[in-house]
Amino acid sequence: MRHFSVVVMCGVSLALAGLAQAQAPTGEIVVTGNRISGEDYSRMPAVTIEKRADFLVQEIRLTNDTRDADARRNELYQTIRDMVADASKKPGMALGYGDEFLIPITAQDYEIPLSSGGQRPDTNYTHLYVKVALGPNDDVSKALQMLTSFIAKARVTGRTEIDPEDELALSLVNPERYRYEIIEQISADAKMLQAAIGSHCRVAIFGLANRVSWQRSDVSQLTLYIPYQVELAECQ
Repeated sequence: MRHFSVVVMCGVSLALAGLAQAQAPTGEIVVTGNRISGEDYSRMPAVTIEKRADFLVQEIRLTNDTRDADARRNELYQTIRDMVADASKKPGMALGYGDEFLIPITAQDYEIPLSSGGQRPDTNYTHLYVKVALGPNDDVSKALQMLTSFIAKARVTGRTEIDPEDELALSLVNPERYRYEIIEQISADAKMLQAAIGSHCRVAIFGLANRVSWQRSDVSQLTLYIPYQVELAECQ
């Protein structure tokens, strides 16, 4: 059974359930897809925060159809090794792979999973992400040019081909670090709501144990929030 505690702050009840267990891994999440639509906004809670992404990210596909299987593997991994080496010479640039959470690709750990098959026989391919850091004052267009140029000039070995996939993505390192900034704003908003309705109802907040969620809101911005609910209780 989960245990609940209620923290009362100026007549506002914050219902907390298993908050310590709600922390997500301290990893790097990648956000793909379109920006927030009107329908997405309607499903969000009232309190959100805007943060710039830590990295601008481009997914690429590496394909190789050299007939010999060992040669295909070697050519793909040599291409990845060269990309890692070239990225290390450019401040803020790095490679990673994975689905929702990115795993770093390094000079020591570059043998990422390869897939076989596809539209051509005797073919192996893999997907990875090339990323460039975004500082608070960095020019996004310049970062994009740097990313595009790096991919276009990448050294390839043998019959390896590189193709960019889809649109640019964003990544954020450890979104849970913003948890209590969001909770503070939720609490402040609840106090304002309580002041607006006076003593007619008690404002109760549920769902603060949920993990931080995110949506892309601009070319370099993310909207972060905790899916919480507000309830007006004991109304007179």
